[in-house]
Formats: sequence, structure tokens, C-alpha cells
Amino acid sequence: MKQMGKCLAALLCLAGALLAAAPAEAAMVTARGQGADERSALHAAMRAAVEQEVGVYVDSRTRVENYRLLSDSVYTKSEGFIDRYEVLAHDVLGGVHTVTIRADVATERLRAGALSRLEKKALIGANLEDPRIGVLAVDAAGTRYPALENALAAALAREGFSRVIDLGQADAARQAALAADDAEDAAARTAARADTGCDYLAVVHVAKSAESLDAVLPGLHKVYLTAAARLINTSTGEITWAGTADTASSHWYAGAEGEAIAAAAQKLARPLARAALKKAATPEQHVRLTAPVSLLGGTADARERLAALPGVSHVYVRGITAGRLTADLDYDGTAADLAAALERAGYTVRSFSSEAVVL
Repeated sequence: MKQMGKCLAALLCLAGALLAAAPAEAAMVTARGQGADERSALHAAMRAAVEQEVGVYVDSRTRVENYRLLSDSVYTKSEGFIDRYEVLAHDVLGGVHTVTIRADVATERLRAGALSRLEKKALIGANLEDPRIGVLAVDAAGTRYPALENALAAALAREGFSRVIDLGQADAARQAALAADDAEDAAARTAARADTGCDYLAVVHVAKSAESLDAVLPGLHKVYLTAAARLINTSTGEITWAGTADTASSHWYAGAEGEAIAAAAQKLARPLARAALKKAATPEQHVRLTAPVSLLGGTADARERLAALPGVSHVYVRGITAGRLTADLDYDGTAADLAAALERAGYTVRSFSSEAVVL
């Protein structure tokens, strides 16, 4: 069990490092390795270069018991993640060879090859409690774009998210989701959650315009499209990721709209899914806590009591309204973990959802 905890912790840290990596294709790394001969020392240096780029560290945090997770699968193939290298120094002392190299580490290939879908799913379950994600692509008139929704859903599935919800099945849910991108509209967020049961909303607002050659050649069109996407936490209104795709059909023909939509999907789906996985790869979550002032005390007392809870690194008191205090916590775990910690501390938890706890 302890070893499994270390494996998962390594996976969490690995994923965080990989997904937070700069978008550049490669990174130059200087590393050193030792061995009984020059070849083994060179292999050790390559592994050290990959480890340095990944940035793995191990702790004891775990929530998953039934997955065999990442061990040495990346490092045993370290040479495959190095495009080229230069030997800077080779020394021999007491029969031990030491090789220092400057390596060109292929970060994109490393990111793509490090985590299997099963490992990603385990990561998502550990840090985000396998959340439900609602997917909706719609324009101002309420028209849905299923091809765009399908592309987003498929990208999320490839990154290990297994609970994707079609918001378009209920008109009320669709209208609530449209309003839910306003972080201050708590009522809309509540309605969206009640109607869909989702923890996150992947909402794309589509705006399009068209030019037509109907007067000359009927049926020929050119379509211009702007797709503005957001990934939103339904409990807190926090925008996890935002992106915009401006596209146009490359031809004048009847299928121009589909071509523009496909281009938008290609631009948005992968960044959205990676942003969601990056969110899951961060063990520390932002959790919103609301509680009666009579229970936690005023601002100073509440901050002190909450900061004393295991796993809480920072407390930000956002305000007090109608006798209830709201605070945002940086917490090493999920909202469910925090709810359990609060109950162990003697508090009664009224409810909790993704990144939100109510006392």
C-alpha cells in the first residue's frame, strides 16, 4: 500500500510537471551520470536529463489502490525522449566513469508518451473525484453544434475523463449553462448544476457570419466563425481555461459551415482537454468554504482555525454576508478530502461538491 502511494504521488507530480511544461518542442538540459563504463554512465546521464525535465518528487499522498501506476516506464526509454546530445565531459576516477551531457529533451513527445489513458483516469479520480463535465456548443439563438460538442467530448475521453454529459438534452439546462459563464451569477450556476448534475461546464459560444453567391451560383457560401470556449467550475464559477478559435471555410460550397466548425474543433478540443488534465494533475485544489460566523468566528478567528487544518496552505476570507462567512482555501486534496478533515475536526458538513464545502 505504501509503495502504491509513492507510485501515485510520483504520477501526480510527473503529470503536473509534464502538463505545465512550456509549449516549446524541446528543452536543453545539462545532466551528469555515473557508471562502471562510459556507456552506462551515458545512459545514466540521459535518464537524469529526462528526470530533470520531468521534475519528479515523491511523497505519501494516495487515494487509489487498484491501479498499477507509473514506475520506470518513462526512464527505461529515456533515450527515445532525447533528440540529440553533446558530451561535455568524461572523467574516470577509481574505476567509476562520470559523463556530463547537454541534451535536447523532446518535451512534447515526453508529455505524450508518459501517461497512459488508465493512468490519466487514475490521476483524475485521485485529484478531482472523477468529475462530471457538461459539454455544450451553442450560438446566441440557441442552435447547437453537435460536431463541435463531439470533438470536445472525444478529446476529454482521450485524456481520461469518463463522465461527459450532453447539456443539450434539456432546454432548461442549455439556457442555464449559457448564463453560467458569468462568474457572478450564482443562481444560473445553481440551476445549471441542478439540471445537469455536472461539476464542470465546457461551454462554447459560437458566432458566425456568411457570404453567399446565391445570386450567381445558388448554394455556394463562405462561412466565418468565432468559437469562444470556457471550462467552468459550476460550484465556484472559477474559469479553469478559456480559448477562442477564429476560423473560416476555405471553399465556397454548401458544406462551408461544417468546414469552419471542424476547423474550430481542431483548434479548441485538444487545448481544452489538456487544460482539464492539467487541473487534475495539480494535487492542491482551490476549495470554497462557506460556514456560519457563529461556527468559525470572525475573519481573524476563521482564518486561524482553517489554516490549522492538515493540508491547508493558504486561507483567503472573501467576505461575510447574512451571518455566513465565505473563504477560499488552497488545499492539498479534493473537496471530499477537506469535508472528511473538517468532520474529523468536529465540524458538521452540510454538503460538498467539486471544489466547494458548506458547513
